[in-house]
Amino acid sequence: MSTVTLPEVPAVESSAPTTTPEGILGTYKRAAPLFVRGEGVRLFDEHGKAYLDFVAGIAVTSLGHGDAGVTRVIQDALATGLIHTSNLYRTAPGERLAEWLVERSFASKVFFCNSGAEANEAAFKFARRWARAQGHEEKTGIVALRGAFHGRLPGTLAATDRPSYRQPFRPLMPGVQIVERDLDELRAVLDPETVCAVRTARRARSGNGVRRDRRTDPGRGRRARARAVVPARAP
Repeated sequence: MSTVTLPEVPAVESSAPTTTPEGILGTYKRAAPLFVRGEGVRLFDEHGKAYLDFVAGIAVTSLGHGDAGVTRVIQDALATGLIHTSNLYRTAPGERLAEWLVERSFASKVFFCNSGAEANEAAFKFARRWARAQGHEEKTGIVALRGAFHGRLPGTLAATDRPSYRQPFRPLMPGVQIVERDLDELRAVLDPETVCAVRTARRARSGNGVRRDRRTDPGRGRRARARAVVPARAP
């Protein structure tokens, strides 16, 4: 097995060039490389330079770039000429996928949506609707844990512990508490008006994160994110 040696890359905020394409709203500062193709764990820019991709499209392309199975399924779909229909109508692939997921998970039904934020918003709605269906009108409270990221939609932002993300969009959805990641504090806030609690299995987006104490090492997490996509050296 060959070993790829990764060079030290400074934080994006301080040295790596960023750009905002003229026609795209500047919600993010985008890293300068213009990627034109992918192969396995590598991305290639317009000049043919290779980069190791640790972001995986924020966990969307977890099978790697150019995966043969994914490519085949996309080509099969293109051949039918049927790329999208409203969920008002039936399609065989969606029904097959739902059955596959039900057979291999705890769920008895599947709700398809477009993102993790939308999935979390749906979970909040399902929980509150279930409570009302059971005759518990008072059960509306949602508890989230400190340090988590659940999304940028109105409900999920209320459950996301990122002050800079939250401030421009206040007031956020009411009925959400953010508490420390402490069992005693969690027990104290869970009461008869709580309908659900939400947590993340790992405190990071797409697996990019490090265990650290912000008080003693404020820069380490920033550097880890900066290296999410790094130039690859030849083996």
